[in-house]
Amino acid sequence: MNEKTPNLQTQAAMKEARAMAIKRVPELAESTIGVESFPSFTKPARQRWESIPADIRKRLQSNVWCGHCRHETTITNFSGTIKGGDLLLVGKCAECRSDVARVIEAA
Repeated sequence: MNEKTPNLQTQAAMKEARAMAIKRVPELAESTIGVESFPSFTKPARQRWESIPADIRKRLQSNVWCGHCRHETTITNFSGTIKGGDLLLVGKCAECRSDVARVIEAA
């Protein structure tokens, strides 16, 4: 069996995701009123996310490493923030509901 392992950046993002989930960072609690399923983002993160074409956003959401499942999955119930100039999405694995993260590097 050929197991995939996440790269160092993904591992760091997963560690950050766990820490954020534990602390429940208040700045990620800003949500769009009236749209419960819409993700929560800080203002700069929302601007960056919305600058990405919709088809690319969808591909990014469905290309997230889950350390528990040990394979690629889709991120759900995610929030976004800017960390070190990169967009960090933190959410749940669509399959096992474990914490997952996706780093989208600044261009």
